Amino acid sequence: MSDYTPEDIVNYSITGDGARVKEAIQGVMSNKIMKNLEAKKAEVAQSMFNSVSQPEQDAQPAVETEDVPAETT
Repeated sequence: MSDYTPEDIVNYSITGDGARVKEAIQGVMSNKIMKNLEAKKAEVAQSMFNSVSQPEQDAQPAVETEDVPAETT
């Protein structure tokens, strides 16, 4: 895979070389996709391993009870 830049796309477009423009666009897009995919993989791996080591706490509210005096008869 060749390393193309957006400037290459512009330069090939100016010279009218359509085949190289297409190749440069595909190269630039594949580089961006691969970088984002690697970042997402790292993010998912990080969240997977962090959630295992830190168990979630129960978020149930405390139940308040009133002290009701016992009725005497």
